[in-house]
Amino acid sequence: MNLIMKFFKQISLLFLLTTAFAFVGCNDDDPDTVGPTIEITNIPDNKEFKFGEDLFMNFRFTDQTGVYEYAYEIYSKDFLPKEFTVKQKHFDLQGYFTEINQMQTVILPAKSTAETYDEGDYIIEVKASDINQRITTYYKPIRIVYPAAE
Repeated sequence: MNLIMKFFKQISLLFLLTTAFAFVGCNDDDPDTVGPTIEITNIPDNKEFKFGEDLFMNFRFTDQTGVYEYAYEIYSKDFLPKEFTVKQKHFDLQGYFTEINQMQTVILPAKSTAETYDEGDYIIEVKASDINQRITTYYKPIRIVYPAAE
């Protein structure tokens, strides 16, 4: 009988330790220390675009606590004197999302006698913030040139 009681005590102790480990060792509420992950899924690095065409961007944002806003802008990598720019455009997502895709289009101006822009290397800069005010900045290098004269 004494042997059976020792066996039940050991089983009870093992069960108690296993339960305690499950509550302490498995914490799904890891603190949020980083901002959202940002991708432009349809544009490879250094892709060439032509003035006069549409520049279509598919943004993908993911975050463990939820993305609630983002912004993008386009500027010359070398800050050229006649660079084409898209001033920062800000978007409030009207909620927060652990994963969301957003699409934006920029019309690249055609060559005209009134205004010409410098060809070259440009940057698409994207910023996103999660509900804990963690901000991430993402840079996508592209090229913008004029179409070849016909």
